[in-house]
Amino acid sequence: MKIIFTITLALLTFSVAQCGRSVGNRMSTDDITTTTIATTMENEDPGSNFDIMAVMVDCNDTFRVEMSYLESLNQSGSFPDETDKTPKCFVRCVLEKSSIVSGDSQFNVTRAAEVFSQIRDISQNDIIKMATACSDRPETCKCERSYQYLKCLLETTIEIYDTRNSK
Repeated sequence: MKIIFTITLALLTFSVAQCGRSVGNRMSTDDITTTTIATTMENEDPGSNFDIMAVMVDCNDTFRVEMSYLESLNQSGSFPDETDKTPKCFVRCVLEKSSIVSGDSQFNVTRAAEVFSQIRDISQNDIIKMATACSDRPETCKCERSYQYLKCLLETTIEIYDTRNSK
């Protein structure tokens, strides 16, 4: 019974991770509208820090990503192979478990600022501005949408802060 449950769970996870089935030259996916969830910093619990590494380890149990992929993402803002869906679904998992993106792919820019400021030394207000600009996403695939959001945020950060600091 336990094996059947595990296999069923694995199949459900795999099917949810896929962005759509190819139909001719189009992807068959659910439509997702863009809505940014913005709250003021005063409404957030300042003690809402959490262990991002624990979330990443948890998501890596389902969506295996090599450390070199994560290093590339952190350094360049993108994965080395952007055709691979697994790392993109890993990103979706991390963003969902971090409450940065909801199950229906809506972004919480304030929460993104809280989490991202734990990783990069940037003010939360600056991150909110960048995250807001990155939240208008046309992608309908949840994994692709989450990845492109994070990619936009990282590339903007690298462009503004990392190049400024290297001068």
